[in-house]
Amino acid sequence: MAKSSSQTSNETTGSVNVTAEQKTKIKQVITETKAEPVRDVNFEVNVGVAVPRTVELQPLPRIVKLVPRYEGYRYFLLVDGRIVIVDPDSLEIVLVIA
Repeated sequence: MAKSSSQTSNETTGSVNVTAEQKTKIKQVITETKAEPVRDVNFEVNVGVAVPRTVELQPLPRIVKLVPRYEGYRYFLLVDGRIVIVDPDSLEIVLVIA
């Protein structure tokens, strides 16, 4: 089986190409915020899935310097440590970082 140039992982992205280094930096920045994780997740956490309005979304802290495309986007944390970035207009998940 041939491997593609992108590494296989459980991290997925939407239309924005986010490098492994950017994901690491995003994770560091968001971890510093000490946001409360969302505990009641009764929906599939995958790119393209719309997040229910009941999920409290946080503004993205200073990562727009790393990925300018995410300016104005929101995020939430899961209990297992995954970071989920959401398009504020459609409420669709655009990036999941494990």
